[in-house]
Amino acid sequence: MFRSLTRFQIALDVGFAVVFMVLLSSAAIAHNGVAAIVVLVGYGVALALRRLSPASALGLSWICAVGQMAAGLGTQAANIAILFVLFATAAYGSTRIRQLGLASVVVGGVVAALFLTFVGGDADFLYAGTRTAGEYVRQLVIVLVGSWAVLGLSWSLGRIALANRTTIEEKHQRALAEMEQAQALQDMAVEHERNRIARDMHDIVAHSLAVVIAQADGARYARASDPESVDKALGTIGATARDALRDVRGVLAQLRHSADDVPATESQDLGTLVDRMRTAGLRIDLTGADDVEALGASGQLTLYRIAQEALTNALRHGDSSHPVSVHLASDDAGTTMTVRNRVRSTEGSGGHGLVGMRERAALSGGTLTTGLDEGVWTLVARIPLAR
Repeated sequence: MFRSLTRFQIALDVGFAVVFMVLLSSAAIAHNGVAAIVVLVGYGVALALRRLSPASALGLSWICAVGQMAAGLGTQAANIAILFVLFATAAYGSTRIRQLGLASVVVGGVVAALFLTFVGGDADFLYAGTRTAGEYVRQLVIVLVGSWAVLGLSWSLGRIALANRTTIEEKHQRALAEMEQAQALQDMAVEHERNRIARDMHDIVAHSLAVVIAQADGARYARASDPESVDKALGTIGATARDALRDVRGVLAQLRHSADDVPATESQDLGTLVDRMRTAGLRIDLTGADDVEALGASGQLTLYRIAQEALTNALRHGDSSHPVSVHLASDDAGTTMTVRNRVRSTEGSGGHGLVGMRERAALSGGTLTTGLDEGVWTLVARIPLAR
């Protein structure tokens, strides 16, 4: 029954009601005495309650109006409070209260017209002298239409205020939902990519351990017949173990969730990837295909996955009438891959794939930058050498 308002709002409504009663109290005392003061106080309380409890304010207004007519009081300045109450029923009330407010407009207009025409005498200014029955009817119609217009306008303005407030709230809720959805999609994309990286690391580590076991067993059996092979096997074991240790440290440092046991069996050769994408209809100019062995297994995998995602995006969003440029350049610090393709539109240039590529580059210690310039999408991935 009572709405939730802040202390400031309650204080504002009470203060407005007090000022309303103080301003009209002198006129009420001078012209109508105690009865007018009681009616004025009732309307003042209704004003104070109009936002906190529109139903209570509407009921109290009806009590004051009936009491006013029963006391034989004519139109009072305090009747202005009824307009504020009707506005509040439409702007802040429930569906039922809004309907009661609209019904009060209709019924209240009729009651006011009948009272002013036949009892109150406030509308006598329309005529002078004795009036005929037709003149009474004419006065009744004029006062009825005027009452409905004034009361209905107040209720309608409240309904408009409610519609505007609802629209603003819906926009805020929609914006909040879109932000939450975008954040959820971002988290899902990052989580999905971390799981993909974990599966790839699973294959690398599993391969490294298999190599270590095979080399160790072979060296143990060949120790007597071929001592030199032991040194070679130990060197291979050391190199493989160092690569595996680096990969495991990367996984433990960057990943916080378990990965499934589905192994990745896809080839990690860039040449094979380019041939496959060409078969799919993508024109690719591959230049500077340097040796990337120095990147290590993890770096090669990162480079391969980034190239795979970049070429897939080019196939989906690129202009097939222009070739895709893929250039590899290696130096003492690492390898830089630059992919350029003309896009049909800016739509789809970023998204989840871009998040995954940046995540991969960051996990390998590298960087990834992208940009769109005059319809050409450029991706530059820098992967450092294995340390």
